Amino acid sequence: MYPQQVRLGFLLDDEPSAEEAAALAFARGVVDDVEAVPLASVASESIALDGFDALWWHAHAPVSDPATVVACAAPIRAFVAGGGGLFCSARALAQVAALGIDPVPPDATGTEAVTEPVGPLWKAVYEDHPAVDGLDGLRHHIRPAGSEGPYARYEDVLPERADVLASTYRGSADVPPEVTVLQWRIGSGTVFGVGVGMEFAQRDDPTTEATRERFAGNVLRWLGGAAAYETALAAGRPKTAAEFARYRDGLSADPDRPRYHVTPPANWLNDPNGMIRHDGAYHLFYQYNPGGPYHHTVHWGHAVSEDLVHWTDRPVAMTPDPAGPDRDGCWSGCAVAVSRPAGPDGAVVPAVVDDPDGGSDGDGDPGGDSDDDGDPDAASCSTAETDVYALYTGGRDGWQLPCLAAATDDDLTAFEPVAGGPVIDAPPAELDLLSTPGEPAHFRDHCLRYEDGRWHQLIGIGLQDLGGGVVAYSSPDLREWTYEGPVLVTDAVEPGVVWECPELLRFPDGDLLHVSDYSHVRYFIGEFDAGTARFTVERSGTLDPGAFYAPQSLSTPDDRQVTVGWLREERSVGRQWDAGWAGAMSLPREVAVVDGELRQRPVREVERLRDRRRFDGTVSLDDETRRLDVAGIALELRARVDPTDAGEVGLVVRASPDGAERTTVRIRPDSVVVDRSRSSLDPEGRADEVGIDAAALDRPFDVRVFLDGSVLELFVNERRALATRIYPTRPDATGVALDAGAGAATVDLDVWELGSAWTFGRGRSAEAGPS
Repeated sequence: MYPQQVRLGFLLDDEPSAEEAAALAFARGVVDDVEAVPLASVASESIALDGFDALWWHAHAPVSDPATVVACAAPIRAFVAGGGGLFCSARALAQVAALGIDPVPPDATGTEAVTEPVGPLWKAVYEDHPAVDGLDGLRHHIRPAGSEGPYARYEDVLPERADVLASTYRGSADVPPEVTVLQWRIGSGTVFGVGVGMEFAQRDDPTTEATRERFAGNVLRWLGGAAAYETALAAGRPKTAAEFARYRDGLSADPDRPRYHVTPPANWLNDPNGMIRHDGAYHLFYQYNPGGPYHHTVHWGHAVSEDLVHWTDRPVAMTPDPAGPDRDGCWSGCAVAVSRPAGPDGAVVPAVVDDPDGGSDGDGDPGGDSDDDGDPDAASCSTAETDVYALYTGGRDGWQLPCLAAATDDDLTAFEPVAGGPVIDAPPAELDLLSTPGEPAHFRDHCLRYEDGRWHQLIGIGLQDLGGGVVAYSSPDLREWTYEGPVLVTDAVEPGVVWECPELLRFPDGDLLHVSDYSHVRYFIGEFDAGTARFTVERSGTLDPGAFYAPQSLSTPDDRQVTVGWLREERSVGRQWDAGWAGAMSLPREVAVVDGELRQRPVREVERLRDRRRFDGTVSLDDETRRLDVAGIALELRARVDPTDAGEVGLVVRASPDGAERTTVRIRPDSVVVDRSRSSLDPEGRADEVGIDAAALDRPFDVRVFLDGSVLELFVNERRALATRIYPTRPDATGVALDAGAGAATVDLDVWELGSAWTFGRGRSAEAGPS
């Protein structure tokens, strides 16, 4: 409950403008006691702020004296830390750095023509915030079109210490990259900032006026009373088990959200990064936007596991530096463990660490932890101490350059920049790299290997008027790099295509190079010559024809090569915003080249996710559909079947009782196809088929299907893999069925319900909550 009496200090930089006078009049109609307070009086401390419950600074014009604002920082921070509330609206939001609230101020401020109604695009994870009490939905217009208005927002950067509560809703369009509503906790108090639409003197219309007055009134009464709404997650960068649990619990009712695939705590996830086994634990870093469920201002999120299938959230490990070469994002890269101290002549060599489990800690080299050629420098380096480095693409002003960062501790909690700037100053001048608006040269994403006494770095590129390629550099120390030339370039003319996220894996039966080309993951099997930095192709194909993208790998102690890929969303940005999260990782896959052929299968550890067997038996079908006494949205199905006589056998999942929604895995003699034509009643849902060629595989087929909310991932004969997305709309779309075509078929079927991947600390399930 709000108190009966609220005393509000209305801060003024100078004589009030017409807009500020209108806001002051509004405030007096909302709270009981409002006093105009000159900033000069705050700066001189001639007025005691502790007599107020809250302060409101509504700045319509640029500040007249920046020095006065700086002088206000100490008394205002002390007021807030002691439990007071501060509301900064319009241009006042631009002063958060000057007031000592956040070192990163909004990077976009000024005045603009308001041609469409505008207001906050609220985040789903904060839909119960007091500021939007009584307002329906997530999209709110608080200012009509007409005239000009001030704005202050974060566009290319994010605040360091705030929670992002909302972006911008303009006309009928969501504009997620324009962040305009934020909240800070300082001591016992709260700062609330709104940088768009807060104007009280302009011509209005009844709808926007009512919404704005409800919104602003909510904020004033809340800040003046019990302003203890605990966002307190530091700009989407949670740090404690309780904070992670709050995010995950808040989204747990969403039937589309995977349970046992890795997802972000909230907001946005894409490429896996820096995968490494270090100090007995598997680390998965990933592209993460704490600002919301959209791709922008990318950080490195972090999860850790002891078994590849049960994961614990960790704090954000890498954050863009507003003054650094990665201001616009810490993009994709890899991680390696190296020996400390450096080897002879300052050389940096991979760590070789004795592992109590019988293997070696990962060094980012998917071929193992020692040098491929038995380099004595690698074999003789210290086994006691290691440093872990991340090599990643830093983005600034459209340029994409390799940057190096070092882990700050053995838990890889955070990475700090090394060498003060990019380790490669510019792309190779001899290449005509693809240039597109806002990106002068497509040159990004990194893979590291250590061979022949030096590091080899592979980088993805796009070539103007040609297509994708991969180039190589070499270095003795990860800091000084020499260009070695193209490793492989496209043999087809594909203008505009970039080969992203290259990775090279070595196997006894052939080397595997894969790249991501905006649509799919291409793979090449052949031979990489480290001496010439060239790859000779013997076979090529598509690694996964579905939503699987930008995979990265690590080695296990028993020398398995384990790959994880990003499972892209296949729904609109608006649907992602409404959900509050976007993106998932594939199940970890073992990949290998055997007899010159690529093979993929889920890691055996996925069996640890099995909670309860729901079905175990043989089903005979003859031109019929049979619904099973099984339901669920987090299941593993394993079917052994020869579809030759029937022509087709279907595994049906996410089926509603009337069949209006259903997704069918169609097992045919020559292919296994996911039929999404009836997956969703949502007209935006994807309805196209996606499948894999199975003509060369032995029968009966062994088909494993992993259903996890909106994720459908399948494996055939432990050789082929496919991951896709489905978005049923009905809560009763949980059924499982089998069907057969015109002939007879016998299906040996097992079905398990799978548990959660998430723990809060060792051994605790996500459902158990924080300790």
